[in-house]
Amino acid sequence: MTPAVAALLLVAAVIPRAVDAPVPGSMAAPVPAASAPVSVELDQTNVSTSIGQRFSFTSTVRNHSDQPIPAVVAHLNVLSLDPGVYVDPEDWSSARTSYIDALPAHAATRLGWTVQAVNSGRFVIYVAVTLEQGTHDVAASNALRAAVAQQQTLNAGGMLPLAVAMPATVLLLMGLATHRRRRLR
Repeated sequence: MTPAVAALLLVAAVIPRAVDAPVPGSMAAPVPAASAPVSVELDQTNVSTSIGQRFSFTSTVRNHSDQPIPAVVAHLNVLSLDPGVYVDPEDWSSARTSYIDALPAHAATRLGWTVQAVNSGRFVIYVAVTLEQGTHDVAASNALRAAVAQQQTLNAGGMLPLAVAMPATVLLLMGLATHRRRRLR
């Protein structure tokens, strides 16, 4: 070993290393957050339905602190897992925000949600909560995975009676005209 290599090894052993320090230009390692005062959990994890169908689920909002919380805001969100599928959450539910006036210490409250599937594909529905006042983070619920099938209808838009009646009427009129001609001969 050369004297230069030995000197480098000695310096490396003596100088403390910053193992968890981020490298410039890289993402920092996640830091565990302090326990949030409020959390939310959904009562379901999966639902299968078809376009146009409504379904309901419940979220439970909990206060984990020793103090009452004066106001909590809960908000329903919908996102698509399929690229190219546009989701407008307002189409799924017009009542997507709930306000909880007060939540006592270590208490919980339940919120009911009803949504209507308007797109086919794979979706995630979740509820986010935060305190109305203060600088607390947003907590998100577990995911409700929704599989929405394309609805196949025989009578799309009420057209089936018209599609059957028009040709039947034409055939009936043609038959009557033929019958009348034969009779007149």
